[in-house]
Amino acid sequence: MYAAPMISQPLPLRFFHYIRALVISVLLVVPLIGINFLQTLTLLVKPFSKALFRSANRKLASFYWSILVLLMDKVYRVKILWHCDVLPVGEDAIIIANHQTGVDIMPLLALAQKSQRIGDMKFFVKEVFKYIPGPGWGMIFLDCIFLKRRWMADRRRIKATFQRFSRDEIPLWLNIFPEGTRYTPRKMLDAQNTAKHYKLPLCEHVLVPYAKAFESSVLGLKDRIQAVYDITIGYPEGIPTMWQLLLGQVRVIEVKVERYPLQSLPSHGHEIEQWLNDRFWAKELNLRHLKEEGCFPSSALAMGHS
Repeated sequence: MYAAPMISQPLPLRFFHYIRALVISVLLVVPLIGINFLQTLTLLVKPFSKALFRSANRKLASFYWSILVLLMDKVYRVKILWHCDVLPVGEDAIIIANHQTGVDIMPLLALAQKSQRIGDMKFFVKEVFKYIPGPGWGMIFLDCIFLKRRWMADRRRIKATFQRFSRDEIPLWLNIFPEGTRYTPRKMLDAQNTAKHYKLPLCEHVLVPYAKAFESSVLGLKDRIQAVYDITIGYPEGIPTMWQLLLGQVRVIEVKVERYPLQSLPSHGHEIEQWLNDRFWAKELNLRHLKEEGCFPSSALAMGHS
């Protein structure tokens, strides 16, 4: 894919957008510390009621993330074009998505809000992220899974977390970025070398996915979830940065959501890995079409726009 260019604007308008972006940045970051404080207070009830502890943190996450969706919709007027399968109400699921920019989180939150599951979002994230005040600290209270990128250590942690999800019947939308990192041209070249080594198709818009976390999720949560949602996120005007979003320069995002019942997936490791590789090849074809034609192949917009 290609980076979104900065939009040229008259100086007064550009100055206004810069000031607005700075103000909104502060207004988004400062309350997170307050939410971290409230999350810390919920530890007082955890020994007496884990359900109440989780409910309080779910509501705090839902409140903050809903503000982000509202901001994207009403202030920045970002149009999301949905190409979306029907998603059953109340279904627990694994969500896999391509990862190009920090902006990717916004359509994921918008989809969760449309499905009334925004407070149930959980993520696989890098271990270092949990030391970041605000979002990182908050995710600790939401049962997000922090990975050291050392499989033997990560496997034990993932297994213990999944056992807790099942034992406590925790509502679950588990988000995984199987590429393990954001797309960049340099990482794409590294991924192509990996693809050549493993005799995989050469992609230009997605990286080779790592199957371990996804495979563990499918097998470890087979009695807890009902489906996998395969999400492809595309930017017709080029891949934007978070700063461009704050400046109001992201106008359209295309999102393709495909639902796969869990029983339709293979049940063995190598076959699950191949299934994931096939899904990312499909993402590659969709993103090629987006770059060449300005849209995803399907024209059916099942969920309107945000």
